[in-house]
Amino acid sequence: MRSFITPLVEREAVLTAVDNALAAVVRGYGGCLVVEGPSGIGKTRVVEAALARAREAGVDVALGRAAEYDSALPLAPLLGALRSGDPPVLDAAGAAALVDLGVEHNRYWLVERLTDVVEDHVRDRPLMVVLDDAQWADELTLVALRIMVPALRTAPVVWLIAQRSPLAGAAVGETADRLIADGARRIVLEPLSDAAVAEVAEAVLGAKPDQGVLDVAARAGNNPFLLEELLRTLRDDGGLRVVDGVATVVGGPLPTGLLTAVAQRMRWHSESYRRLLEVGAVLGRPFTVHEAADVSGRSAGDLIDAVEEAVGGGMLVDSGARLAFRHDILREAVYKGLGDAIRGALHREASRVLRASGAIVEAACHLVRSGTTDAHAVPVLLEAARSAAHAAPGVAADMVLQAVDLMVETDLDRPSVIAEAVRLLAAAGRVVQARALGEEALRGTLPVDVEAEVLLGLAEAVKHAGHEGVVLDHTRRALARPGVPDRARAHLLAIQAHAYLQADDVVGADRVGGEAVDVGEATGEPAAVVFGLVARSVGAQARGEVEPAIEVATRAVDIAERVGGDVRHRHPRLWLGSALAAADRFTEASAVFEIGRREAERLGTDWSLPLWHYYLAELHVAEGRTPDAEAEAEAGLRVAGQLDIRAMASSLETTLARAAVRRDALTEARDHLTRVRGLVEDGIGVWSENLKWTQSLVLDALGKRTEAWLAVRGVVESLDERVLLLVKDPLSGPHLVRLALHAGARSHADAVVRAVGSLAAANAGVASLVGAAAHAEGLLTGDPAAHHRAVRAYRDSPRAIGLASALEDAARVEPNREVAVDLLGEALTRYTAAGARRDGGRVRRRLRGLGVRQRSTGSGARGATGWASLTRSELRVVRLVAEGLTNREAARQLFLSPHTVDSHLRHAFAKLGLSSRVELTRRVLEHDTAG
Repeated sequence: MRSFITPLVEREAVLTAVDNALAAVVRGYGGCLVVEGPSGIGKTRVVEAALARAREAGVDVALGRAAEYDSALPLAPLLGALRSGDPPVLDAAGAAALVDLGVEHNRYWLVERLTDVVEDHVRDRPLMVVLDDAQWADELTLVALRIMVPALRTAPVVWLIAQRSPLAGAAVGETADRLIADGARRIVLEPLSDAAVAEVAEAVLGAKPDQGVLDVAARAGNNPFLLEELLRTLRDDGGLRVVDGVATVVGGPLPTGLLTAVAQRMRWHSESYRRLLEVGAVLGRPFTVHEAADVSGRSAGDLIDAVEEAVGGGMLVDSGARLAFRHDILREAVYKGLGDAIRGALHREASRVLRASGAIVEAACHLVRSGTTDAHAVPVLLEAARSAAHAAPGVAADMVLQAVDLMVETDLDRPSVIAEAVRLLAAAGRVVQARALGEEALRGTLPVDVEAEVLLGLAEAVKHAGHEGVVLDHTRRALARPGVPDRARAHLLAIQAHAYLQADDVVGADRVGGEAVDVGEATGEPAAVVFGLVARSVGAQARGEVEPAIEVATRAVDIAERVGGDVRHRHPRLWLGSALAAADRFTEASAVFEIGRREAERLGTDWSLPLWHYYLAELHVAEGRTPDAEAEAEAGLRVAGQLDIRAMASSLETTLARAAVRRDALTEARDHLTRVRGLVEDGIGVWSENLKWTQSLVLDALGKRTEAWLAVRGVVESLDERVLLLVKDPLSGPHLVRLALHAGARSHADAVVRAVGSLAAANAGVASLVGAAAHAEGLLTGDPAAHHRAVRAYRDSPRAIGLASALEDAARVEPNREVAVDLLGEALTRYTAAGARRDGGRVRRRLRGLGVRQRSTGSGARGATGWASLTRSELRVVRLVAEGLTNREAARQLFLSPHTVDSHLRHAFAKLGLSSRVELTRRVLEHDTAG
């Protein structure tokens, strides 16, 4: 391989950043550098220097380079990197096995496993993962970067991602922006200064350039690679004369840029040489001599001289098995120099050769680039799309769209192919494009069954994006058409029922869910039955019927277990766990959530992951485990962001807002609430009770009690029809009474007491509801007996905050000072154990008012930083990680998700002022030794 003559001038900043990152990774710190700049600016040279420095520092290296058609080959550059190196992070057999398993699960599952592999590798040695030419990376590699870089930030892994400066809106640019937001450093390589250009020219020419040479050099735009190639061409073509060590321009026409420089160079070579380079440019990646021969219609032997000529002349490099252009900018120059007819013909030949070799997806990409108008290409495109859909839905969607363009308007299969494209576009997160395509198709005349299929595809397209109003529009439109097949009708009803849930119409969800069950049972569509049943379970909760809600959800789980297959992908355990939690059966709810979450990971249903985190977070809120609730909710938001699944973002933010209020972190609470409002404005729904209740709690904590009451007055006024808030959070009843009384709205307070009392009477076995009813009555009437009944009932309930609140209010009406102090003391202990700093502060002030100056808060008291500030969950995670366990191994032992483990680790690192696992292990050893 011919090396650059150009020195690494004016690149000291990036090399210093590389050295600092390597020094950090040797000490156990992770990191990420994103190096950007135009083609030829020197990114690959920086990569080569970084690799050399990493090896000198004793850091393992994993190098992967993306090529143009890697966009059709899921994970090609990342797997290539992990298979490189000595020893490799992942051997070829392991990579193949993972990819095969990924097909059975999903792409998110595959990325999670790759994260585990890297984390396992760096137990004993630091690692630098380098991805060059990342602008060509496929969509799954970009997803992997968004997940793996943050997940491994505390491990000794440093990432170096080199890419061309991305166009606005490009996926690679969005990925880089996310990494930067999460702590990566962006370094932009700028063009050389004029002084550096003169230095480069002298190095290339072996003589000092005069002003004429520098004027020619300026045509390269101060780009190091373009500059060198231009000067080489000028020198090799006899366009320079050196006298007394000074280079001067002489002779005929001068190249005006790289394209003409390459054209001039190719003009003097053989026809076989030119055809070899043209074929290589069209293939767009490293290629074999046999591939080039097949595409060019020659024998491999006929190209041997051309290969030697191209390698010897510095256009190609020979890696042993494959040939590649010395720089991608040379390949692009050759490609751009081709006429349209020749370029199209070579792409068609490449497609034919690749399809014969079994590379169906790559073959289809060449068909697309060929500009073919041949309808015979449609089966190839569709076959390739279905092959790529699992790992690269965006690539698959583009292929299906090309097929649609090639199909005549009268083709009977065209509408169903459009429906397929809609679903793929949605899966790739291109919801706007999916909707536009579907709406365009619907403007035509479609058979009823096909129209229903398109509308169902559109509904599914926007459901996980959180746009429930659009889902309702599409499903209503489809269901309004006479003649819709019953099977399609069952699924449309099921999706509509869940859209009603997210759109805050529980009554509509219950009604439509019942229809979905009836039609699904009649047509043998168990998936629709299951989805309809869980909607009905939520409806039962909204009516205050807790046991029926459990029964309906249990039936849904039983059907999913019995039928299996795609029916299990509906995950009815989510709603069974929620119903069990409403019945105070927290242990059972926790077990159901754990079983369901593991099943979701096994099935690869990534859409459900934010839901599991949300319901577990809400369970922890109810248990009084505020820090654990925050860890789950934060994990859910990270997963939602990584996968662009926004439907649960609003709900997760409300959980975090309420947890922040408990911790007395009111600025954080306000920020979370602001984000909720922004999401709601963007169409990302949340149950009205959830939003209004959260707003009220934040306003109340800020001292705006009148506004807090106004936020929930509508909820109180609708309690005759809907008691979902009281079922989900029984403690809300007493709090609503407080707000109403403070606002002088005694009739509203009466209404709350009646609603909670009726709810308790209908669910006498739910201790929290019984306690809440007595608690609300005591607040309204001031009756000490009611308060003490509330305390007794709450003692049989697992809701720690409910008991603490009842104890606090019982102390308010207790005439005996010693008894009141004891009640407040127990309340303070329980608040403190629950992480409810704001409530605990209020109780301390009351104790001081009773003359109690020093009150022990027990072992639950924690500061904001240091070892003593770690929660029990954080300590368990910290100790397992210090023993060398990966996040997934620790998660398995603790029955958590790896994302929740990561949340606990983030909190622990922040409290301890650490940023690496090595530091953490050292701190644990020091603590244990000192203790």
